[in-house]
Amino acid sequence: MLTDYLYNIKSKHYETRINKSPNSHRFPNIFGLGDCISLPPANKTAAAVSVQTAVLKSNLTSLMSGSPLSASYTGYSSCPLITSSKTCILAEFDYFQTPPKPTETFPFNQAKERRSMYHLKADIMPLLYWQGLVKGYWRGPENLRKILYAFSFL
Repeated sequence: MLTDYLYNIKSKHYETRINKSPNSHRFPNIFGLGDCISLPPANKTAAAVSVQTAVLKSNLTSLMSGSPLSASYTGYSSCPLITSSKTCILAEFDYFQTPPKPTETFPFNQAKERRSMYHLKADIMPLLYWQGLVKGYWRGPENLRKILYAFSFL
């Protein structure tokens, strides 16, 4: 077959074997992201795809211009954990660290249940998904994190 894949016994689906670049091990011009890749399962979230998209765009541009692939996926993933009808914990982490390392976007303890995180999940994330990620504008929270942490020391 043309692609380098493996059969995932748990999900009973084929997945593309990729590295952190995220291109195929055997075929450098085949890329993947999201649910079809063989990275850890925690990276199969919309939050992870938003970061993977930026890496994919950079590496496709490099490949087409004949430059080496320089961008790599950091392992970022996020999962909003709804804890009540009005609160949520926003779990963000770098899955490639051992053990996985928390990567908090906001300059406060995100392990605490908060109503603000519930509204982020319920009201803002759908807009980020439909108006940002799907249209190619949202590439993860890295820039937002830099801005928020710059003001957290004032």
